[in-house]
Amino acid sequence: MKVTRNIPEQLIIENRPWVISVALIAGGLLFLGIGLSIFLSGEMWGLFFMAASLIPFGLLFAFARRTQVLFLKTDGTLVFRRRTLIGSSSITHQLDEVSKAIVETSHSSNGGPTHRVALVFNSGQSAGTHPLTLAYDNLGNHHETAHEINAWLAQARSQGPDTGKLDTTGPTA
Repeated sequence: MKVTRNIPEQLIIENRPWVISVALIAGGLLFLGIGLSIFLSGEMWGLFFMAASLIPFGLLFAFARRTQVLFLKTDGTLVFRRRTLIGSSSITHQLDEVSKAIVETSHSSNGGPTHRVALVFNSGQSAGTHPLTLAYDNLGNHHETAHEINAWLAQARSQGPDTGKLDTTGPTA
């Protein structure tokens, strides 16, 4: 997760899974190339490798999921946008339902800890903990992202709702 915009009226956090997408495409092309090479040398079992190349491309549809979270002070809303190769979805919440951001950690037996940022909703229909991404990872600085969300929420709450009106009176002496 990466903060792409942080201004008093708006906070935008995005997750673009470039690494896993490129790795899956490279794996699919590798299997396809090996299979084609074996098949063109006259061996029929090269078709097996060519068929196996469909697996990484299929996984691409499942794991290549762009997530964008918009905290909009002027509207008083929080918008979750998710886009995959198949389609997209958007869910809107009231900003005052969000309590804080936390970092969830998963420990596996064969590797180090992985993390993801989640939002805690204390009220409303969506009360509970909602992760910003579905997967845990060890890329990026999750604690810094959670800190920036919490700081933005505190700043937005201390100033109150934005009416969208500009002060045109200028400075007074």
